[in-house]
Amino acid sequence: MLANRLAPFIYVLGLSCFVSACSVFSKKTMPETTTPDKAVAVQASVIDCEWKAADRFDDNRYKTMLELVYRVMDECAVERHDARLALSLTPNDPQLEADEYKDAFEAIQNRRKTRLRP
Repeated sequence: MLANRLAPFIYVLGLSCFVSACSVFSKKTMPETTTPDKAVAVQASVIDCEWKAADRFDDNRYKTMLELVYRVMDECAVERHDARLALSLTPNDPQLEADEYKDAFEAIQNRRKTRLRP
């Protein structure tokens, strides 16, 4: 008799657990893939910001190139962060930060070269 009373309860409990599990799986989204066009557009916004910042701050205010590079990187922090998010990169990757430092350094050098050309 007790088994007859518990059977509907166990059935409903099992069914509710199944529905809950299915709803969790349906809410998961697959990671968004980055198209080449999107990657180029995101990187172009970072480069554009670095070039503008290099033009604005490369006026002998900063004593060392290191200070200037960090100033340019700070100026473009939002663009760099957005690029990392868009490209699904980790926000605290030391190798990526080193690459961004190198890119900012090269942006400053390239802007200097274009300003020196007649």
